Amino acid sequence: MTKQNDPKYLELVNWIRERIRSGDFCIADRLPSENELGSMFKISRQTVRQATSILESEGLLARRRGSGTYIASATQAANAVTMSIGVITTYLDDYIFPSIIKGIDNVLTQNGYSMQLSITHNKVENEMRILAAMLKNGVDGIIIEPTKSGLPNINADLYAQIKRQGIPCIFINGYYADLSFPFVAMDDHACGEAAAKYLVERKHSRIAGIFKSDDIQGHLRYSGCAKWLKKNGLVMSDEHVIWYTTEDMPMFSEAAFAQRLLERIDGCSAIICYNDMIAAKIISLLERSGKKIPEDLSLISFDNSDLSVNSAIALTTFSHPKAELGKAAASNLLRLIKQEKYAATVKFAPELVERDSVRTL
Repeated sequence: MTKQNDPKYLELVNWIRERIRSGDFCIADRLPSENELGSMFKISRQTVRQATSILESEGLLARRRGSGTYIASATQAANAVTMSIGVITTYLDDYIFPSIIKGIDNVLTQNGYSMQLSITHNKVENEMRILAAMLKNGVDGIIIEPTKSGLPNINADLYAQIKRQGIPCIFINGYYADLSFPFVAMDDHACGEAAAKYLVERKHSRIAGIFKSDDIQGHLRYSGCAKWLKKNGLVMSDEHVIWYTTEDMPMFSEAAFAQRLLERIDGCSAIICYNDMIAAKIISLLERSGKKIPEDLSLISFDNSDLSVNSAIALTTFSHPKAELGKAAASNLLRLIKQEKYAATVKFAPELVERDSVRTL
């Protein structure tokens, strides 16, 4: 409600907002002209322009040169400002996640925002529960690492609701292929290509791979490897590729898997591992089976985590941007909240860290 001593333009601002909320004005409706609004509210065209410029900066109105001013959003007027950002990751206290979260928190804190942090443990039902709670309680934006992004998106209805409510959302590390939200991640396809190229340059031609099937990063890293090899006259044979899911992680400690692995990689001189965590497990498993790294098998992986230097053999691996990824995601989300016209997707180029796990044949 406009108070008696408020500036005159606020009466018009609140009048337009109320009609958007009530549905009297819908998306793509043309606003009355500046002359018409000036006459209705007994204010000058300059004051009308002041009011509509405020709503234009909020994304509620859009001015079209030579045509007029139109309703651009019917949702954002209803969203209360909370100064809180929902941050959802698959895991929290190990591997690359503390650095990512620290990067996000640094940017949000510097800009006066708090963080609602939730963890899915890469379980679809947890993502569903967390998103529903954030939609109910209200946040100004969401940064989320999608759960099982390599599988059909079971929570598409909740993401559709996020879009309807005009809540800015950015994915990190991966994304759902059926959604148009921006994302900030490694260029996983390019990393896969670079891994294959690096091994071939070191005379490896029979290359095995271990990839995660329920996250899109695994699909992209495999695709990059396999397509580069095919383009250069080589093949990553299906019999040499092992796929696993989040729930399969315990198998890497089982003796039966060791035998299966040795059978699948027979004849190969190198293995591309989904990430450092898997590479460290494979090193341990192979060494228990009498295989030496890199003398018998070369290994290359992704993420440049602490595991890459703390495992038995220092890993050749591609760097994950970690804190820089978190900072980029948070900074871009805040720009979207301000209604800036901004291409918020960022893909970090491959950056190889050479250590001791690959040899030249």
